[in-house]
Amino acid sequence: MLKSLLSKLCFLTAQVAFALSTSALAQNSVMGFPFESLEVSVFDAKLNKDIVLNTQLLVPASPQPWSVVVLPSNCTGKDDHFWTLMVPALIQKGHAVVLLDSFSPRGFSTVCANKFQMWQEARVADAIAVLKKLQKDARIDPNKIALGGHSNGAVTAFMSSFVDSSRVIKTDALGFAAYFAVGAACDLTFKLPKIWAPLLIISGEKDDYTFPEPCLAEATRLQAAGNDVTFKIIQGANHNMSTSGWFYSSQVQRMPKGIPRMYMRGRDEKGALHLELDDGSQVTALDMIKTHGGFLLSKTRGGTIGGSWDKFSEVSALIFDHLDRAGLKSR
Repeated sequence: MLKSLLSKLCFLTAQVAFALSTSALAQNSVMGFPFESLEVSVFDAKLNKDIVLNTQLLVPASPQPWSVVVLPSNCTGKDDHFWTLMVPALIQKGHAVVLLDSFSPRGFSTVCANKFQMWQEARVADAIAVLKKLQKDARIDPNKIALGGHSNGAVTAFMSSFVDSSRVIKTDALGFAAYFAVGAACDLTFKLPKIWAPLLIISGEKDDYTFPEPCLAEATRLQAAGNDVTFKIIQGANHNMSTSGWFYSSQVQRMPKGIPRMYMRGRDEKGALHLELDDGSQVTALDMIKTHGGFLLSKTRGGTIGGSWDKFSEVSALIFDHLDRAGLKSR
């Protein structure tokens, strides 16, 4: 009898332990993948203080050292739908993934309707801070860390790819092994046409939120200077790489169509962003908004968003080919 009771007790204990461990794993998972939080601090010049970023490392089953793809979110922050598609694809290919949420540590969840809540260059500083952290992690190949994203995250990757970004933004002079930008706005850039590593830019043919023409112009300029840049148009696709399920939103904030290319020169002590145009004239960002924003800034609002992401397979195939060529081989 005693032996029987002890056997049942052991069985129940094992069941409880299993339930507790399963619960803990579920609480410590993102999209069904186990993760660990990375403690990464960065100084925010606008806020004039250090903040701790919200970063999560998701790991594959492949052996170490891992190649890593850092994904800064789009303007929706932690609700980035591109993450839900890209993360499983990257993990399946044997890459570790770092999800970078720049917004919640600064007190907001999205910047879709107000891009001025944080400076875009702060997102570049965030990405460089994460890169420094990863390069010191023995589990990670320091030469195989890529940066890419969609929309606002794509702008982060695009701007980070420029060698001159470290001088203008005042970050450490560090570059990733590869960059990809899906649905980026390429109007704001850097005058020195030199990038750290291969860059892939993907635009939707019918994107009226981040227009493809500035990205084509930038790709052409960088290619002419000898950089490894690939520009791809997804036929029939909108901003979210979709050919169906779109809707128009008058609330999203964007660059005015046809605004001249702007080279970032830096900010003054009051936080004003100073720019240079192709004709050599020097202006501020506020000057450009007043000149090109339209009545009540009507030209800075509106775009087709949403969609089925039915072109994702085409997009991801381009990304993985790009990563493979840059040395981040699928395993």
